[in-house]
Amino acid sequence: MKVGDLVIVSNLGEMKVYKANPRDLEAEAGLKPENIKLDLVNAVDYVEAHWKLQDIVTDEAGRFKADAGKMGGNAGERHELEKKMEEDVIKVIAEDIAKMVEQYNPPKYFLALPENIFSRVWQRVQDLQAKYPDVVNKLFRYVEEDLTKTDKNELPKIFKEKGKHF
Repeated sequence: MKVGDLVIVSNLGEMKVYKANPRDLEAEAGLKPENIKLDLVNAVDYVEAHWKLQDIVTDEAGRFKADAGKMGGNAGERHELEKKMEEDVIKVIAEDIAKMVEQYNPPKYFLALPENIFSRVWQRVQDLQAKYPDVVNKLFRYVEEDLTKTDKNELPKIFKEKGKHF
């Protein structure tokens, strides 16, 4: 990781974007570009991911709560709603990744997403390549882990040890 690189860590609830800035004068002068510190430049909360189904749906499959047990309510509709909400958030995460790469225009970027959503988010990011051509090419390393709660000072080490290349 060098000065100017971007680090994006996200899960279904939040995204944090860090920029690698020089830690000392030698790094600033380009003599030791790996002497960096990560500064938070953007943070996004995905409110929809925090919603609970009971906040959206008021009763069981269109029946009053008192009748749900007797009438055998349909849980399938709730399951479909959960999947749709998750896919909506995944779509927004992919768009936000592409927008951050375009906005900050780093030489390269590092990405961390939880394993259970990584492939779906990355597929959406690739679908955006026509609109955001650098978003795929500038990805340097990725980690399939949720690093949103990780200390930012640990991130360079984690990407160096666990990071994978495409």
